[in-house]
Amino acid sequence: MKKILKITAFVLLILASTILGVLYFSSEPLPAGQQGIKAEALTDKIQEAINQKAWDSTVAVSFSFRGDHHYLWDKKHNLVQVQWDDKKVLYNNQTLEGVAYKNNKKLTDSQKSAAIKTANDYFNNDSFWLIAPFKLRDAGTTRSIVMQDSQEALMITYASGGSTPGDSYVWLVDENYMPKAWRMWVSIIPVGGLETSWEDWKTFPNDLKIATNHKGLLDLKLENVKIAQSIEEINNGVDPFTDL
Repeated sequence: MKKILKITAFVLLILASTILGVLYFSSEPLPAGQQGIKAEALTDKIQEAINQKAWDSTVAVSFSFRGDHHYLWDKKHNLVQVQWDDKKVLYNNQTLEGVAYKNNKKLTDSQKSAAIKTANDYFNNDSFWLIAPFKLRDAGTTRSIVMQDSQEALMITYASGGSTPGDSYVWLVDENYMPKAWRMWVSIIPVGGLETSWEDWKTFPNDLKIATNHKGLLDLKLENVKIAQSIEEINNGVDPFTDL
């Protein structure tokens, strides 16, 4: 049995190495972009298509990421509840102050700090797959026009913010300026230009548009997405942040 397991692990290692090798040699360099009026105009059109104004006025959001991480987010007050496995963390994502539980038992201060850091890393990554189209004009971003597949696309580079600053994303849009995919040049992926779709767009109150599915090297699904003007509306009338 041990020999079989070793052979299986070896085969998987070869397959993984082969895939990474193919991806490495198909890696594309970061395209050169042109900042200015055209880039800002394309940004305006994307924001209008997804209804940026409706997102900006949204107070509360809840969603699940890949069925593993579950979020309740008071966007107005920067408060987040993250649940995964036997953990639950409630914290302020600006100050990183909060409380943490394991099997509903409150963790000590030293354990709490580690749990909050993990929760915040999860939130920064997972929420980005929900709200990235609404972050085109975040502080620290630059916007530029690049050519992709003989069409103009919008490249966003993040100089700061989140857990991995310095990453670039090139947005591909349809004829209505709705994002349909992006190509990534990011520090955690050793392949430049990896493409992932933005699809299964849902319409929420105030005509807000949010993509709930992404297909690429990995498929990433966002489930149970809810949008409201208060936490109580999407959490059975309960505000879990009252103790913070």
